Amino acid sequence: MDKVNMSVAVIPMAADLGWSATDRGLVSSSFFWGYALTQIPAGWISTTVGGARVLQAGVGLWSLGTLLAPAAAHLGLPALCASRALVGLGEGFAPSAATSVLARQVPSAERSRAVSTVWGGLDVGSVAGLIIAGPLIRAAGWPSVFYLFAALGGVWCLAWPAFRPEEEDPAVKVGADAGSGAAVREAILDARIAAGSDLESTIDFDDASSAVAPGNGSGDGAGWRQSLGGGAVQLRLPGRHVELVQQQQQQQQQQQQEGEQERDGGVPWGAFFSSRPVWAVTVAHFCFNWGYYTLLAWLPSYFEAALGLDVRDSSFLTLIPYVAMVVMTPVVGPTADGLVKRGWPLTRVRKAAQGIAFVGPAACMAACAALTPETPAAAGGGTAALLVGLLSVGFGLGAWSRAGLYCNHQDLSPKYASALLGITNTAGALPGVLGVTSAGYLLDTTGSWALALFLPTVACQLFGAAFYTAFASSERQHWS
Repeated sequence: MDKVNMSVAVIPMAADLGWSATDRGLVSSSFFWGYALTQIPAGWISTTVGGARVLQAGVGLWSLGTLLAPAAAHLGLPALCASRALVGLGEGFAPSAATSVLARQVPSAERSRAVSTVWGGLDVGSVAGLIIAGPLIRAAGWPSVFYLFAALGGVWCLAWPAFRPEEEDPAVKVGADAGSGAAVREAILDARIAAGSDLESTIDFDDASSAVAPGNGSGDGAGWRQSLGGGAVQLRLPGRHVELVQQQQQQQQQQQQEGEQERDGGVPWGAFFSSRPVWAVTVAHFCFNWGYYTLLAWLPSYFEAALGLDVRDSSFLTLIPYVAMVVMTPVVGPTADGLVKRGWPLTRVRKAAQGIAFVGPAACMAACAALTPETPAAAGGGTAALLVGLLSVGFGLGAWSRAGLYCNHQDLSPKYASALLGITNTAGALPGVLGVTSAGYLLDTTGSWALALFLPTVACQLFGAAFYTAFASSERQHWS
């Protein structure tokens, strides 16, 4: 919400304060000055301190920056840009903090669903902000948007501790003894859930140290044998369910090893930067965000300047593409997780999802570039509807990135997922500075929305698709 408030408020602010398109771009991009600076520190801090506390501090900081924006605007562009950079500093902590929480609490078989849900909250916030901003500005003036959103952030900070976000889920607790009877129980119960609760098995979960190994089976089922003390218990599990139990135990063993590693060994930064899969996610993050952030900042102005709409109509039309993204998000996670459970390699799932998120929007943006009228007078109702439809399809397909690059950090290394996101999100924040500012400059110099907004997005999306397809991987890395 705090990102989109400026994209709508900048229209009446520019009229009141006499800004050019370049000034608009500078103000809109200043958020990303702070956002880019905090990504790597946020990853390290979240890894060290824990994501829950870092997330609360970040929300408090960006709410303060939002509160200061109206007064800063009347002091001049430098003061307003500084307040927006403060908002960016606060929001820069959120992605790494949230990733740290997810990586330690969500099993890999449920990761696409969890990540798409959490990151889909960004799109819900964009929709809510766009719904509120236009009518509120017309009723109470542009400063009211900043005051309201700052107050909402303060309420969230007060409510967050009540959810006990620092408590780990026992089913995925790092450091659990993967060879204990409790761990076996968790593995089997997780497998039963993943398989649809149709396991035909019996087991005595007595307190005892145990070892689990495949046994002999007959018919259509495979055996699973657990030694408990001096005895043994035979489980009757279908073959694919045996694999699920093995996968769950392997995951618990990996988490145990991660929990036992010494923290004072430090984050392996050198290994990150020499890893091709890490570079693939970094480039993909940059390319995807070029389109997302420039459109986020400029769409209300595009509808107002290119199609001749007022601020209320501009904010309403801008939310339609984000609604499409919100509608698509619940489909993305379960679909991707379902492909993994049906045997698709995880790397193939990630590449397929991110390919959809790149190539589909690129095609839609190319069509928007061709259809954008040269003057607002040339824009008819049919043209406006077609452009909104294309943007909506493009944003909806972009939601597939939630099962692509946004899951990839946790695939490569759950332990260092927040640090990895800090690296890639730094690259992902640069389009907010470079893309948003250059769009304003190109608009002033060429007067063409196609050259300023849409065609650079197409180029970035296609390059990102090619690079990610060539070099991405979801294999756990040796330095994890």
